[in-house]
Amino acid sequence: MQQMKRAALEKAMTDLEPNNRLGIMLLICGLLFYNLALTNLAMAGEVWTPAHEGIDVSRLDRVTALVDAYVEDKKVPGMTVMVSRNGRVIESVTRGARGLDNPEMLKPDDLFRIYSMTKAVTAVAALVLYEAGEFHLDDPVARYLPEFKEMGVVDGHAIRPAIGEMTVRHLFTHMSGLSYGFRGEHPLSAMQQQLKLDQSADLTEFTQRLAQLPLRFEPGTEWGYSYASDVLGALIERISGQTLQAFMKSQVFDPLNMKDTSFSVAPDQAHRLTSMQAYNPESSELVVAHGLPFAGPQRVMQFDSGGVGLFSTAQDYLNFLEMLRAKGRFLDRQILSPKTVALMTRDHLPRAISDANIGPDHNPTLGLGAGHGLGIGVYIDPVRRGVLSSAGEIDWGGASGTVYWMDPVEQIIAVGLIQLFRSPHRFRDDLSVAIYQALSESYEP
Repeated sequence: MQQMKRAALEKAMTDLEPNNRLGIMLLICGLLFYNLALTNLAMAGEVWTPAHEGIDVSRLDRVTALVDAYVEDKKVPGMTVMVSRNGRVIESVTRGARGLDNPEMLKPDDLFRIYSMTKAVTAVAALVLYEAGEFHLDDPVARYLPEFKEMGVVDGHAIRPAIGEMTVRHLFTHMSGLSYGFRGEHPLSAMQQQLKLDQSADLTEFTQRLAQLPLRFEPGTEWGYSYASDVLGALIERISGQTLQAFMKSQVFDPLNMKDTSFSVAPDQAHRLTSMQAYNPESSELVVAHGLPFAGPQRVMQFDSGGVGLFSTAQDYLNFLEMLRAKGRFLDRQILSPKTVALMTRDHLPRAISDANIGPDHNPTLGLGAGHGLGIGVYIDPVRRGVLSSAGEIDWGGASGTVYWMDPVEQIIAVGLIQLFRSPHRFRDDLSVAIYQALSESYEP
């Protein structure tokens, strides 16, 4: 049998053109060398360590030290951090308690409210429909959600008809003209409070209420953090005919083995849910977040909020980011095309907006050296960023201080989960320095 295989191979090689034969021979030699290296590693009895991924193991201990310090200094009751490189976990640290009012030891698979880290997941779910040909990025939102036809725009103390249409791309990039109403002095803030948007029973009721409000600015002219991801979630429901939870479960959660990610926490899993804290700037102390926004017991919102509504674990979110790192693939399944992931992770903002780092009223939420892709932040200038990072790095965080990023240059993923509303700490930056200083090998050209 072996002789027959060898003869067939020799004949195939003979039939090839000389250049093709050389290429195949080089490929075979490379594979043989790789297999030999793996064999030698196994024969030597060498155990894999982060050092195999270009990490100084002794310096990596600073990540653990950082987590310990945050807990010991009572900056947070507890936290979980997971870091991977080249698809392999190089650090996983869990310290502290589940909350100020829950002294039970925090576990690595405990559930956290991830708030705006939800936005990236909603974006991927929408892009699944995009790849299925269900919409184009520059389609008007009103084509799928008619309640957003003939929108008005705030102009000083008056409201005028919008000149342009809000598009689906604008929802992805926060250039829709929608807002969160964080700036209490703006007329929109009072209007939003009167409509009680957060008390909507479902996404249909939410969009119907939201569409009664004028836009903060003309669509496509500015960047403004907003309810846009919630509207994107409503668009997913209208097109798919499913609830956002059902669609995400079948198209994102199950394929990515995100078994603990959902818009609600089941009663039999409530013991795994971490408590919510808030920072009191007057006393510089932490308090239990009773009655604060986004502090419900087993749901963040009454409806499936594509902007802030998910509960998840560090491992689940790491799986999600691993799919993006691997250009849309997770294990043996292609979730998105590599071309779609490339489009998602590029800056879609006009350069003037990215360079100025402003939204309405010079809101600095976007971040220095940053742009915005489809549902995610994108760092385009590590120097302006001011903290160790790479060009093309994608990231965002949540209202409770949760953070994530995926670095396509260094092939690093980081997930940091805490539950601290109004956090005064630079957790994202502290964690970035602690991780990147441990590199013994950089892939940056």
